[in-house]
Amino acid sequence: MSQATPTKLSAENAALVAVITAAIHAAIEAPAKILSIRQVNPGQSPETARMAWALEGRRHIFSSHKLR
Repeated sequence: MSQATPTKLSAENAALVAVITAAIHAAIEAPAKILSIRQVNPGQSPETARMAWALEGRRHIFSSHKLR
């Protein structure tokens, strides 16, 4: 696993980190240490990124169902 290099955050990125931190805390209902946050596929369009999340959500739902 590669080490991430800490960088100075812009106001927009600092707000994004705060939102991600709050979401993690709300989801697991316990304190957590965020080791890194990185953008996946930085050249990807927002529409493609949303579609990937939708597909992952469907995969998660279908995998939770038992096959007969």
